[in-house]
Amino acid sequence: MPAEGPAGTHTPRTGKPARAGSLQREWSRAFVLVLLALLAGAAVTLVGVRFVTDQIQHAAAQHRVESEAIAELRTGMETHEQAGLQLLSAGPADPAAFLLHQKDISAQFDATAAILPEAYGMRATVREARAAWQEGLSAHNLWGSQVATLRGNRVAEAPAFAASSAKARALLADVRRASLDALDAGVAHGAGLQQMVSTVRTALFALAAGGVFFFRRRMTKYLMRPVEGLYRGVVKLQSGDYSHRISVVRNDELGQLAEAFNSMAATVHDNHLELTFRATHDPLTGLANRAVLTERLTAAFDPGAKNPETAGTEVCDGREGLLIIDVDDFKDVNDSLGHEGGDALLIQLAQRLRGCVRAHDLVARLGGDEFAIVVTDEGGTATDDVARRIQDTLRDPFCIDDVRLKVTVSMGAAQRSAGTADPAELMRQADFAMYMAKHGGKGRYQLFDARGYDEMTYRAALRADLATAVQAGQLRLDYQPVVNLGTGEIAGVEALVRWEHPTLGRLGPADFIPLAEETGEIGPIGCWVLDTASRHVAGWRRSPGTAEDFWVSVNLSTLQLSSDRNLAALERILAHPASQADKVILEVTESALATSADGGVAALNRLKSFGVRIAIDDFGTGFSSLSTLAALPADILKIDRAFLSGLPGDAPAAAMLEGILEVARKLDLAVIAEGIEHTGQLDLLRSLGCDMGQGFLLASPSPSPVLEALLASGARLQPPAGMDAAAAGA
Repeated sequence: MPAEGPAGTHTPRTGKPARAGSLQREWSRAFVLVLLALLAGAAVTLVGVRFVTDQIQHAAAQHRVESEAIAELRTGMETHEQAGLQLLSAGPADPAAFLLHQKDISAQFDATAAILPEAYGMRATVREARAAWQEGLSAHNLWGSQVATLRGNRVAEAPAFAASSAKARALLADVRRASLDALDAGVAHGAGLQQMVSTVRTALFALAAGGVFFFRRRMTKYLMRPVEGLYRGVVKLQSGDYSHRISVVRNDELGQLAEAFNSMAATVHDNHLELTFRATHDPLTGLANRAVLTERLTAAFDPGAKNPETAGTEVCDGREGLLIIDVDDFKDVNDSLGHEGGDALLIQLAQRLRGCVRAHDLVARLGGDEFAIVVTDEGGTATDDVARRIQDTLRDPFCIDDVRLKVTVSMGAAQRSAGTADPAELMRQADFAMYMAKHGGKGRYQLFDARGYDEMTYRAALRADLATAVQAGQLRLDYQPVVNLGTGEIAGVEALVRWEHPTLGRLGPADFIPLAEETGEIGPIGCWVLDTASRHVAGWRRSPGTAEDFWVSVNLSTLQLSSDRNLAALERILAHPASQADKVILEVTESALATSADGGVAALNRLKSFGVRIAIDDFGTGFSSLSTLAALPADILKIDRAFLSGLPGDAPAAAMLEGILEVARKLDLAVIAEGIEHTGQLDLLRSLGCDMGQGFLLASPSPSPVLEALLASGARLQPPAGMDAAAAGA
């Protein structure tokens, strides 16, 4: 049987469709006829409506002009009548003005007569009204030169004069009624024209409707059904069925369109296959790209979310492991061999990575020199096995343009667990493990460490909060007394910053100062500490019982010294009289000065010009030589607590302590011993002649009110013999 197409016609088995005519010619004629009928109807409508509108507008305009002229004439006559009554009653009136007004009214009569048509007797009535008006004036000696002959009071003639004027006004009222009759006649004529236009328009539209109905039947048979077949083909194409083809049932424009559609569908099918490959694969290595990796992980977390494009990919259910691989020192390869050499290395590396995985594992290139492997790891060891095979295969060098390269990679792995929320978290975990491997020395394989990741997340959150700590007023200062070991008097205090975190509570400097140095927040924090501490202690010096030379020491970071901006901020604080810079000691650690390019000497000299003293903190833990110490603009050495921890029983430590004290005396430097926690340490320091000391045995760091009360009491810090730090604190 012959095949049947969408339009219901039959095509012989020979495949040659019968020609049914030209749609273009057929429908062009139909639309021209319908269009002509519609245009004719529209033309009749427009012309008729315009003619009717003009007729009505002309009648209305004529009536308006006539009414305005009659109204103006009536008003003038009434005003003139009042003036005439004044003259008759010998009242105060101007005869000259009366005559002038009389001439104006006569002119208005002439103008009104010219405006009014002869129809309905309007012009004749106006002339009659003028004659009646003039006759009434003449009868009472009020017309023209008669006015000059008026003598005495003739008020008795007023009713007769008013009656003659009323007659003229009544005639004008007849003119207005005649004008209205003319307007009604014009409107009636327009209504007749409108009825005729409506009849003609209805006939034309009926003709057009008949043509539309006739051609619609042909349109349904020869146009709508073939178009419906084309539409079904397009829907199938949009739904992804690129193999669908449309039957060609008529050799006309629609038939040609169907053939073109089939050709386009074939081209789209071919392009779809090519674009799908490009969209899901890296163009350089041919590996899957990041999009496919994301879809694979999404499908692993939610099997119902598998993408149709990856539906054919074999995915085993189980615990997925993710490897993130980064080539070590890949920039050196690009620099030495060029980007072409780098691309060649990535292609060879991709081939080796393919050889290290199983059929259902996925190797993807994330971009640059970074790769990822999704490993189906039911037993928990497959990810480690893949990483081991990668390390084994990379022992052999790569050959790029006769250049042999030894390449290593850093690999981080994360295993999906019940606590892994989504693919993004698994990617973050594997990426973190890879960076841990790279920071651990490169060429390493690192499993994800949840504790390390939590620590990193904690530090990141703390880093973000630290940026607003100063502005939010969250920083606090504790002060630890520095005691004259000979007398027990408090010589000064060391300012120690604390952070009252809104959720974590009080944090010590070790928890956030290193982060502040990493982020650059050490500048604002250091300035706040110096400004606040110097002003606090300056206030204490004004209190009774506090020595005038009572000082405060503030710790500085070398980052403050190496930055001109931070250094200038410190100088502004020290230059302010309220700081009393000569009672301020700035502490810099020995190890920090040792790592500084010029030891920070120039910056320290700038600060010292304001009168401050410089203390070398944690002395003995760095690597500075005695010659370096002599070159530093130091005034005070602070001996690190490490030298006191074994005293008094550690003889070598005691000897080193004695040597440091002797060097300090030779260099004319004051000495402060840190970390005094036992009376044995205190006694030894006294016996060696150490000037000052601080530690929990003497006093622990305390808030400002506590220190202020302690200073006001004038107490001396002399713990009894045998007391340790815990007892002293109690």
